[in-house]
Amino acid sequence: MNISGRLITVFTVLALAGAACSSSEQPDSQQTKPISVTTQTAEFVNSSSTHRFSGTVSSDQTVHLSTKIMGRISQLDVEEGDYVQDGDLLVRIKDDNVMAQKRQVESSLSEAKAALQNTETNYNRIKNLYEQESATRKELDDISTQYEMAKARVAALEGRLAEIEDMLDYTQLRAPFNGYVTAKMASQGDIASPGQPILSVEQENVMKVKVTVPESRISLFHLDDTVSVDVQAAGYSEGQGIVKNINQAGNRGSRQFSVEVMLPEATGVKSGMFAEVSLKTQQDQVIVVPKSALIERGQLTGLYTLNDDSEIVLRWVRLGDENGDGIEVLSGLTAGEAFVASADQPLAEGQKVSTQ
Repeated sequence: MNISGRLITVFTVLALAGAACSSSEQPDSQQTKPISVTTQTAEFVNSSSTHRFSGTVSSDQTVHLSTKIMGRISQLDVEEGDYVQDGDLLVRIKDDNVMAQKRQVESSLSEAKAALQNTETNYNRIKNLYEQESATRKELDDISTQYEMAKARVAALEGRLAEIEDMLDYTQLRAPFNGYVTAKMASQGDIASPGQPILSVEQENVMKVKVTVPESRISLFHLDDTVSVDVQAAGYSEGQGIVKNINQAGNRGSRQFSVEVMLPEATGVKSGMFAEVSLKTQQDQVIVVPKSALIERGQLTGLYTLNDDSEIVLRWVRLGDENGDGIEVLSGLTAGEAFVASADQPLAEGQKVSTQ
């Protein structure tokens, strides 16, 4: 190839390279064009705040049945989940030994009462004779002592009999109210020990929710306040609850306080279900932004603000409660600042924008 041919080839390559460069620069010029966005100005608004607390449903009354005596369980027919009525016999403890003691005391009491009656007759006779000066003072003192001793013996045996009858009451454990057996800690044939629980029974239809409240929120609760209760598992949505107990002593480790909320109507609600208690408070001077303005980066949340050059700057914020389509901004944004509420295309920090 001669020199002129080589020159033509070089000029051709340079021309193609120039065309490629001009075509690659075209998108850059398009990217510098400001993006149209919709902005809003942050301002304080009056807003209500909803506070939610998690808890567990339980019966208002739970009784753990136990006995005062040691003996073999001769009858225990109920199982966990069984429904029982007030007065139903649930547990029977073998009471042969106690019954033998009762018969022995009753026999002794019968003898003591007979002796008391005889002594009382003699006392009255000698007292009359003494008043007629036909009996000595010593005879009256002696019969008076015997009479008091006889009365004391009868009283002691009557007390012993009442004690045995009380023990016998604990050999037959009955349902204290209408409800359900929630726990069974022994079986028929086992040896029952004094104070050891045998059954747990929970009252029906009288339910409550126990929640734990941090020390920063405990001042929101007051006795007899009405709060909202949700028990999703039972379809119990936005039910009404009444604050009935606020523990004035918090847990020293967790700084949590216990609050009990009664459920006047608890159809379908069962003990052990998860519940959520919520209450609303009026809160002034709160900045609320639309949820569409939020940008999420992992566990961080922010929104785009504008600088003096109409460039967007990503600002991290701390959020509060939701308020309809908006959400509270607790920190990171001040009143009077402009932020991007929506845009037609994805944004990147530092881009220039034009506002609508």
